[in-house]
Amino acid sequence: MKKALALLLFCTSLAAVAEPVTLKPYEAEYLITRGGSEYGEGYRKLEVSPEGEWQLRGKTDISWFILSDVRETRSVFKYDRQSQSFEPMEFLYMRSGTGSDKSFHATFDADSKEIRNVDSGRLIDIQWQDELYDEASVIEKLRLDVANKAEPLEYPIIDEKGRADNYRYEILKEEKLTTPYGELNAVKVQRVRDTDRRQTFFWFAPELNYLLVQTRQFKEGEEQATMSLQKLQRHEKEKN
Repeated sequence: MKKALALLLFCTSLAAVAEPVTLKPYEAEYLITRGGSEYGEGYRKLEVSPEGEWQLRGKTDISWFILSDVRETRSVFKYDRQSQSFEPMEFLYMRSGTGSDKSFHATFDADSKEIRNVDSGRLIDIQWQDELYDEASVIEKLRLDVANKAEPLEYPIIDEKGRADNYRYEILKEEKLTTPYGELNAVKVQRVRDTDRRQTFFWFAPELNYLLVQTRQFKEGEEQATMSLQKLQRHEKEKN
């Protein structure tokens, strides 16, 4: 009887370990620094509608001496929990501050396999792919794949100018981070580019459902910005 109970507990434990990481709604606030000094703040908010449409909103607000840069994104997509796949529906990007303001707004129609520029009303000349990401949603897909050990970490995306691109990533190591939120164990991931002129690193915390807890951007070896988690609100209610 004891052996049977032990075996049952062991199998239950294995089943729990095998359970894949899935999307869950959350609100995360970040502190942005540069050279150890406060540089701005940002947030990411993931929510799901009763109809099963996921919406990811993001914003960074940076001020540096007389310079300012505010960027906002909204990504709407459908998420299949079983296949871990995304179906794009809408992407909005807005940038304001020092210099020229910029924006891009696109909708995706899976039935007609068309992508349309909302502002001009014209179709965008990009080959349709069943899984197509934008610069915001690709991070959500990346963290799921890192958690579930899916490979390759390579994704077709549409960027903030409406152009097709391909983002590649590589897992580097696990390490402990000190963030405003607290100490966290995290998986470090690097975006792979053709040159090392620009480097971008991401850290995902297993204990927080592989949430993005830090990102660092370098240009020609100089730190451009570091964004670190400082507040988190998780919502357990989710839709498949």
